[in-house]
Amino acid sequence: MKLAELQMRFQAGIVEDDNAILASIADSRRTDRATLFEVYHDAYRLRLAEFLSNDFPVLRVHIGEEAFGRLVEDYIESAPSRQPNARWYGTRLPDFMQETAPWRRNRSAIDLARFERALSDAFDAPDAPISTIDALREICDEDWPRLAFEFHPSVRILDLENGTAQIYAALAEEEEAPATQQGEEAFIFWRTDGQSFYRPVADDERMAMMEARRGKIFGDICALLVFQRNDTGVTQRVAGFLSQWFADGLVTRLSLSD
Repeated sequence: MKLAELQMRFQAGIVEDDNAILASIADSRRTDRATLFEVYHDAYRLRLAEFLSNDFPVLRVHIGEEAFGRLVEDYIESAPSRQPNARWYGTRLPDFMQETAPWRRNRSAIDLARFERALSDAFDAPDAPISTIDALREICDEDWPRLAFEFHPSVRILDLENGTAQIYAALAEEEEAPATQQGEEAFIFWRTDGQSFYRPVADDERMAMMEARRGKIFGDICALLVFQRNDTGVTQRVAGFLSQWFADGLVTRLSLSD
């Protein structure tokens, strides 16, 4: 067996928790092959646990060390690392919690994991040039209905259990966490100047942004909100949303639809 093949099988044995590779390696002068393999096996899992702990520090505090340890063990067992960059290993942890007992019954913990994941993803999203509000001033009045928007790759909207952001903020400051409340609230996450941000968004802004990200033009967004809200002041409100989007650094490009 060539060295490259032996290394590949050894790695697969560690990742897949399969000790069949022991038949292809020898004992050392100090200890047997099973003990040596166990050292690598345990070190691999401890390293993955460290990555998860670093990615979800507030979740760890929220559910406690013991519960977080069980969660990490379950996740590592069900999701061996497939990426050479361990930064992405914890990407599916919130989904895993949502799909797996007993975690699926803990909406507060799931949404806190989603919250932390969104902040990390925003930080690591690709760069893109930011458009300023001056770009809007160049649009003629008659062209506004055809205005379309492109957003920064870091922008993401999540619907979370009421109180999730307050829990995150309190635990991050080592303060007592408030209780969650009934219902949901929407948050937008993004990165600007090398830092991740978040803020709550009202229902009408959420709808406007969701439609804008799907490629809907300004006129269609206003028409949809008028239909949904039966409110003739929609155009001014959407214009206010645009002003905030530019102030936050969310918009990368404007275009006019044919």
